[in-house]
Amino acid sequence: MNPLLILCIPLLLGQTGPEPARRQDPLARDPYVQNVTPTALSILWETHGRETCSIRLRSLVTADAWEQASGPGEHHEVRFEGLVPSSRYEYTVTTGSGPVTDVVRTAPGPMEPFTFLVYGDTRHGHGIHRQLVRVLEFDQASFVLHTGDFVDDGLKKSNWYRFFTISNPLMRRVPLYPTVGNHENAFERGLELYRRFFAVPDDGPQPEVVYAFTWGNSRFFVLNANKPFVGAPQTAWLRTQLKEAAANPQIRHLFVSVHHSPYTSGPHGPQQELLDSGLVDDMRRYGVDMLFAGHDHMYERGRVDGLNYAITAGGGAPIYYIKHNHPYSLVTEPTYNYARVVVQGDLIEFSAHRMDGSLLDYVHLRRQKPARDTPPRIEVVREYRKEAPMVPATPPPAPPPFSSLRPDPVSAGDDGFPWLFTGLLAMAAGLAGLGAWLGHRRRRR
Repeated sequence: MNPLLILCIPLLLGQTGPEPARRQDPLARDPYVQNVTPTALSILWETHGRETCSIRLRSLVTADAWEQASGPGEHHEVRFEGLVPSSRYEYTVTTGSGPVTDVVRTAPGPMEPFTFLVYGDTRHGHGIHRQLVRVLEFDQASFVLHTGDFVDDGLKKSNWYRFFTISNPLMRRVPLYPTVGNHENAFERGLELYRRFFAVPDDGPQPEVVYAFTWGNSRFFVLNANKPFVGAPQTAWLRTQLKEAAANPQIRHLFVSVHHSPYTSGPHGPQQELLDSGLVDDMRRYGVDMLFAGHDHMYERGRVDGLNYAITAGGGAPIYYIKHNHPYSLVTEPTYNYARVVVQGDLIEFSAHRMDGSLLDYVHLRRQKPARDTPPRIEVVREYRKEAPMVPATPPPAPPPFSSLRPDPVSAGDDGFPWLFTGLLAMAAGLAGLGAWLGHRRRRR
């Protein structure tokens, strides 16, 4: 073989050095919508440097239009009020990099049906998360409820930028309501970035972490089960909120989202602090239709003393095995998944789906009007049932502890391994070529 050709092998295989710096995107975070109500909405975005930006909101039904300035600064959050329920609006954010335009719809009134999506535990599973966002984009849902663990380490901006880059095709049109997970509250060291990146109602005992919102004829409550667990303030707040919602004739359904589930067949096990705090008892007492949770990376649906729960934690993090066979667990499957919920009048149509869109599970619920001095009753209209899988005699290894986090791959592409492998292979080929060339010179002498 020609020695010069051997020396060219590294060039054919790829670079032996680090990956070249990526082109910087015009925005650190593209615009996305948050905290949507029937008459208001917020738009958030972030620039790489301090800028003064402008945003224009235009009704696609009437001739109304609004314009606001934001900045100077890097993080931008603008709220528009006085809007019309269930109406489409076009927004245009103009920065030094140019305009970005999209369309958003305000929340409906109490009589309109709506659909929302539920998923969680995306963490560093960027490929799965990206596929999931592509699926959810075409669903035409009103909003998304995330059950927590958005990223590996909530203290790293790079983790958050990757999450928003992947989810922006969905979030730029549809609001995402967050539930705080243990990875957002990394090593219990605070939630500064979490609070900055999400705009939610500030009406709970932990500002922008524990909160409630209304959509159509339903009231949603988002809790925090992380350590240190704040039990008493959440219990008092939720009890008051549930009591007020139950007395409101326009509210027909109650939903709760919390990252750690009080019931689970996964390796983490039930969250005992939730059970001991009285929060779950209040959910049952006031007739919560369904509790959504994450943390155990799998799918599960069950029912305990009339309280329906669903764990949808298959958004990208490594899938966990099923550790326990609980009698209250109705459907379990260790797979990537998401849930879809249709609310129409007194009826709830819940379905769970795998990544390929195939149906994993379903249940239809109807809320019964309670008799005087009796708790509300959630009637099961129809549901899917299958045999719970047997727990293997020797289960797979337990999930790794939180401290063994994978390094953030933002600066090295989606996966740093191919570059390392290619670099080592190229170096070996180069050394082989150099040896062949030196041997060729010796023979000529």
